[in-house]
Amino acid sequence: MKSPVYLMIIVLTMTGLGTGCSQEPGDPVFEYNLKSATIIETNNDFGLKLFRNVIAEENQPNIMISPASVSIALGMAYNGAENSTRDAFEEILNYQGLTRMEINEITRELINVLVTNSSGNVVEIANSIWYDQGFPVEQEFIDLNSTYYDAEVREIDFRKAQAVKTINDWVSGKTNGKIDEIIEAIDPDMMMILINAIYFNCLWDVEFKPGDTRDAPFFTEMGTLFRQVEMMHLESNFNTLHTEGFSAVELPYKKGKFSMFLFLPGEGSSVDSLAGELDGDSWKALSEAFTERKNFTVEMPRFKFEFERSLLDDLRAMGLGIAFTDGADFSGISPVELLISDVIHKTYIDVNEKGTEAAAVTGVIMETTSLGPPSFIRLDRPFLFAIAEKSSRSILFIGKVTEPSYEN
Repeated sequence: MKSPVYLMIIVLTMTGLGTGCSQEPGDPVFEYNLKSATIIETNNDFGLKLFRNVIAEENQPNIMISPASVSIALGMAYNGAENSTRDAFEEILNYQGLTRMEINEITRELINVLVTNSSGNVVEIANSIWYDQGFPVEQEFIDLNSTYYDAEVREIDFRKAQAVKTINDWVSGKTNGKIDEIIEAIDPDMMMILINAIYFNCLWDVEFKPGDTRDAPFFTEMGTLFRQVEMMHLESNFNTLHTEGFSAVELPYKKGKFSMFLFLPGEGSSVDSLAGELDGDSWKALSEAFTERKNFTVEMPRFKFEFERSLLDDLRAMGLGIAFTDGADFSGISPVELLISDVIHKTYIDVNEKGTEAAAVTGVIMETTSLGPPSFIRLDRPFLFAIAEKSSRSILFIGKVTEPSYEN
């Protein structure tokens, strides 16, 4: 039995891919030249490689990442990377041969093209940089990210309990409440967090009729019944692609600016193996191969899920390991030695008869390295104490505190 297992990739891209409905007049259009096209292709290649790494390590049934969110967040950190750390960023993001200014200018143009606010379509991208009160930050780093990433830069007291709520409230606000937090607490060594947030809410160009949605079986890759699902049904003209390895369809959203591409592996194949074959070159080739089919029927389940993962191990495996060690060089951010302690990634998606609502947040956590002394200490867990005479170093008292209390 053919197993209807779906590999779903959301691509925020312009409709030069396929031959769907035309783009709304007046919308900004990405101007392709040799260097700008290189950025698009390398960003896609990076995102697909990251996706392959994630699905190879995850055992969750539903997975979604946002290559755009991760690329943008890392791009802000890249603006402060120097020497071998900068080389590692350029290698993993495939930026070789481009200057930092060229990358920033093309990224700003791409963000401007992606952001949309029209009838039936809302796509919002927001960036922010939060750093601890009194922590020295290079002005050039702030200026680059403010200018090219439109990043909000906020200096707040990380020691105050309100700091976590302030940062998470920003995340919730920028994702329309779909992702309500990026951090649970602030570690004493944390000096900065770089955050990208993407919110996507678009209606289908041709909506599925709720009355046509019916319960239908959904099978595992082994062909056994998984469960009954709410299967949507639509017949219209769609761009499709059929090969020996898979069948695919492009579902455009209103105005034709964005599309969802759905890939169904062929007999004997799996979503993991199909994903393993996708890279920047193959994505470019197949996306240009879609052709229009009249009166084509699409049946797909409604689905909604959340996903979160630390991307630290994935990025380390891809070659960014130096950025997570004491050997990291982020002197373009601060004279204080920093490393990336975590890259937190969270996503949300809701696909139904009307359209798609999705959100992604990426947080790059910057901490001081072990090469320098900490700027403070917070005794917020069991600790020892001793009272000694200074000249003789004779200990008068020594003890531990695990449950501090104070009563009059």
